[in-house]
Amino acid sequence: MENTAKKHGKVLSFTPIVLFTLWTVYYTIININTPFPARFEDHIAIMTNTIANYNLLFILLAIICTITAGILLYFTVHIARLKHMTAGEKIAWMVFMVCFGAFSFPVFWYFELRNEPQNIDVYTSIA
Repeated sequence: MENTAKKHGKVLSFTPIVLFTLWTVYYTIININTPFPARFEDHIAIMTNTIANYNLLFILLAIICTITAGILLYFTVHIARLKHMTAGEKIAWMVFMVCFGAFSFPVFWYFELRNEPQNIDVYTSIA
């Protein structure tokens, strides 16, 4: 793996968590703008603000989930192409990434991508 691919792997690993965090901050800002007497105790006000901004919230969340799925596919193909990793390790990493989603990508980068040599032996295809 080249150094540029390692750099892109690091960026890809942390992108979903940053995007989900930004979405959560946006959602919190929307709900902080509730009328003053009806702060977080008034669930109807929070629901009303969420419904008023539902389209943008849903579209942003759908984009973030699509990006996360693409990164999951990229890392799955990378794992499948590695020659030095046993089949059990490959399955374990894939199951870990599917179960924990975006939170598993930085762990995968830290334990696998960060320490990969520059020229690693890979299969030409995953078939």
